[in-house]
Amino acid sequence: MSDTRTTKELFRTWRSGDAEAGTVMAQRFADWYYAISTSRLGESDGGAPCQSACARFGEGIVNVTESRALIGWAHDIIKDELAKSGKSRVNDGDWPNAYTGGQSPKSLLVSAKGELANEVRLLELVYGGTTSGDEVEGLAEPLGGLPIATLKARYAVKKWLRNNARVPFDVAPDSPILDRAPLPLYESGRMNSRQEEEQFEQWMITDIDLCKDIAEFAHFAIALRGGLAGVTAGGAVGQGLDALPSRPQVDFDDDEGGSGAAAAAAAGAGLAVIGIGVLVLIVIAVAVYMFVL
Repeated sequence: MSDTRTTKELFRTWRSGDAEAGTVMAQRFADWYYAISTSRLGESDGGAPCQSACARFGEGIVNVTESRALIGWAHDIIKDELAKSGKSRVNDGDWPNAYTGGQSPKSLLVSAKGELANEVRLLELVYGGTTSGDEVEGLAEPLGGLPIATLKARYAVKKWLRNNARVPFDVAPDSPILDRAPLPLYESGRMNSRQEEEQFEQWMITDIDLCKDIAEFAHFAIALRGGLAGVTAGGAVGQGLDALPSRPQVDFDDDEGGSGAAAAAAAGAGLAVIGIGVLVLIVIAVAVYMFVL
């Protein structure tokens, strides 16, 4: 059963001496950083900024004393690390990863287009930058009109990929949450302003299910940004899963004085695909703080 406490509540409880709350909090920030970096840059290019952000979070969290400052402080870290990478958002790519089963995201999307022609075309237009016009409005109308139509199309495609191409998506609701209507605009980099985009990213950490949704669709979103022209259905690209970067590993010493580091590491090892490895970079600091209390 997932923990229903807010991130700020977890932070305050952790600072009061609850090591378990610290571990849950660390997982949320790791998943959040992973979702942002992978959505913007893909898993490979986003890996280094994500790891660096986790390390900085781990080093600095003990100096944050007010819960109201936590999210903004943590968001500044990932923004800075992404800026250091020299890229804000990649606009095309066809990269297999664990969420594509080693297959070409573009080829899988073209396969889906065989049965969901209008939905895939709508996504291709919106993610490619065409967010209005007769074609977009015509495709959106049967799905309830913009902006909810794009979200419905996105989930229809996710369900098709899960059911027909064995893509291991966890988040594909039958009835999309209306508050998530801006999600496709965020994934396509088409929000009205940088401020709106940053507000959306800070909102993401209040809903870890949303973070997982974004992370698992990231390479499909990147593929849609560049379009599907000239791509044929089916078949895996040459790299396969063997070419994917391995997630970072951290070695832990045995605890001294019951700091909770070993327990936190064990918890990190049992996480789902999202956030494995990067979590433990944060957990070290959480455990150390508990040790010095």
